[in-house]
Amino acid sequence: MGSFGGHVRPPSHVGTGPWLAAAAGASAMGVACRSHGVTADGHGQLVEGADLSQLPFLYGTAWKEQQTTELVVQAIRAGFRGIDTACQPKHYQEDLVGKALQRLSVEDNLPREKLWLQTKFTALRGQDPRRIPYDPKAPLATQVEQSIQRSLQNLGTSYLDSLVMHSPMPTLEENLEVWGVFERALQAGQVRQLGISNCYDPRAFQMIYEAVRIKPKVLQNRFYADSGYDRELRAFCLEKGIKYQTFWTLTANPHVLVLPPIRKAAERLKASPAQVLFAWLIRSGHQPLTGTRSLEHMKQDLEAAQMVLTGGSSYSSLSSRGFFGSGGLAAHQDALPPEVKALHIKGFSNFIVFSGSNLLFCIFAVTLASARFAFLGRSRSPYDEVLGEAP
Repeated sequence: MGSFGGHVRPPSHVGTGPWLAAAAGASAMGVACRSHGVTADGHGQLVEGADLSQLPFLYGTAWKEQQTTELVVQAIRAGFRGIDTACQPKHYQEDLVGKALQRLSVEDNLPREKLWLQTKFTALRGQDPRRIPYDPKAPLATQVEQSIQRSLQNLGTSYLDSLVMHSPMPTLEENLEVWGVFERALQAGQVRQLGISNCYDPRAFQMIYEAVRIKPKVLQNRFYADSGYDRELRAFCLEKGIKYQTFWTLTANPHVLVLPPIRKAAERLKASPAQVLFAWLIRSGHQPLTGTRSLEHMKQDLEAAQMVLTGGSSYSSLSSRGFFGSGGLAAHQDALPPEVKALHIKGFSNFIVFSGSNLLFCIFAVTLASARFAFLGRSRSPYDEVLGEAP
């Protein structure tokens, strides 16, 4: 995840998953069944020869601190095969991910080739000044090179499946400098694919995409309303064969998980609202991250990856013209529970009162300042001399 970790789950009585939580206005959901997919069989086991870059889920390791090793071991034993981390000690313990992998190799005889590892280069501005994993005084290209070497060392591997720029650099020139080092690492066999995280401007992402020789295969963003759920970016990713990864998928969307159509769909599917949301994302060609610390939720998330959503109206209500499309939240206000509507109305009312009070204060302050200026201007000339006078 782009430096973010675990997710908040809804109470158990709300349902079992967030995948269809956004299906406001949907009528019927249909039934859930298990599919064999391209990466897992009906029991959640990996299919031999599957393309690991197309895994339905990644396990995110941000903010796990000293629990990182145990949680990664637990996640992989539960069935996860993709791990997301970063060379950023401020939010990730990449070395403890490496210890988990070493432990699994010894205790479970799990070879490196059965796992998909993604890490990130984090620029200086995103690092803890006390724990920078490379020389902060070195040129930018050297910092990137040192970060890659540190990641390989931390993870105990000779190659990275995916290397991601944690966020775009301030200028196109710096982006291209970082990407040039990425490309050389890929050509040297140290990296299998490249990506970008925390890029919410479609024009900026497309500019980088067009400027680089080796194209990004991943865009990892927070999935939330403030970005319009990245509608334009997600469409671009699907068009170009870029895997759109989501983080904060549950934490940022409690309003989605409580929508009546989502809860009804979850009841019909005997799943949780979270599972429904995750299932929708996967069916839409995206790759969500989950950072749960709960073994039960890990298993639920993996089960969601095997769900088949039926009922066209439910699926379309989340898609291009639905909740995560051009319609957005406003199109589904009528479907919100009364208590959620009340919170929206209360919040808007407070905003109006607060804004009005600020406006009146500003008018009063400007009037007072103008009056004082006029008084000083008449009583003592010139005004700039008054400012320099001793009291």
